[in-house]
Amino acid sequence: MKKTLLIIGSSGGLGTALVNHFKNSDSNLALHYFQNEPDLNLDHVKTYQADITIESEVEELIQKVKADFGRIDMVVHNAGVSRNGMSWKLKQADWDETIAVNLTGPFLVSKHVIPLMREQAFGRIVFMSSVVAQTGFVGTSAYAASKAGLLGLTKTLSKELAKKNITVNSIALGYFNAGMINDVPDDMQEVLKSNIPTGELGDPKQLAHVLESLFADEAGYLTGQTLNLNGGLFTS
Repeated sequence: MKKTLLIIGSSGGLGTALVNHFKNSDSNLALHYFQNEPDLNLDHVKTYQADITIESEVEELIQKVKADFGRIDMVVHNAGVSRNGMSWKLKQADWDETIAVNLTGPFLVSKHVIPLMREQAFGRIVFMSSVVAQTGFVGTSAYAASKAGLLGLTKTLSKELAKKNITVNSIALGYFNAGMINDVPDDMQEVLKSNIPTGELGDPKQLAHVLESLFADEAGYLTGQTLNLNGGLFTS
């Protein structure tokens, strides 16, 4: 049976790049969005609007994808926000929103997709974390905390699900040439690149190839891990 890939947060810069890559794969694509609906007219691609911070909407999202495609095999948690500010100035509303979208949302999606994966005895869950969770960065207390939370969630879910052939991993992204980097001034981007050993920003195609390896049937022994995709910026 044809597998189904659910991409949470498919309409941003990085999400769009992933969609353009995986639309040519042999999998069905279920594309979640919050505000901007992806514009694809392909038989094996369907779009779904939901606020992933509201559990009832997440439950409905998963039910709709199952109704359309019969199964959900791979989930990429790509939705994310960053409300920046020095910790002693950050508004609680900005903290709450960042934690809700970046950490609570992925938990809720996982909670409702896991029963389907357990039934089919197969699943691949991938969280998008960040190098900022590992190193910290001035003004990103909420973002760093939310992305660090995903690392703990990864470790626990992986242990809970391993016997059902469901893997759970995180990718700690460095700085890429798509997505949130567009909010960073050009001069700051140059500073960031100067600190990356490879001397350049990451390309979404590199991320897509890592995801493909994690999705493979043969990748069942790789679980509970954080993969550092950052050009050598952080090593552990």
